[in-house]
Amino acid sequence: MRYMEKQDYILCECELVPLEKFVASIEDNFEIKIARMPSICMTMIQAEDSVEFQPFYLGEALTTECEVIVNGQKGYGICLGDEPLRSYCIAFIDAITQLQDVDPEPVNNFLNEQAALIEQADKIEYNYIMRTKVDFKLMEQD
Repeated sequence: MRYMEKQDYILCECELVPLEKFVASIEDNFEIKIARMPSICMTMIQAEDSVEFQPFYLGEALTTECEVIVNGQKGYGICLGDEPLRSYCIAFIDAITQLQDVDPEPVNNFLNEQAALIEQADKIEYNYIMRTKVDFKLMEQD
């Protein structure tokens, strides 16, 4: 996964409360203008045919998008569902990660911390799923 894709994945999957607290803790250091308020929209979901590798659309998904300008740099946020606060936070982080004169360390630390929490939750979920797995070879021995 490319860095920006990984960043987007983490910001969309992490818990909202820590994300909101992190953004609130650093946003006072920046001049923020909301270019487009968080709004709900429908977005086409594109997939690829596994046989002919042709793109097609699965259907539409409800998303929330927002655009902000932080110290003159545009940032864009989009996420699944009706989550205006998350889309704002994603747009804010998108903008500050593109600024040249901003120390990226706090954002990177937050993203790494959240990535570890997401990975841990995924492992727990995987282990729960594996507990329900049926071994048909054992069933044949009866």
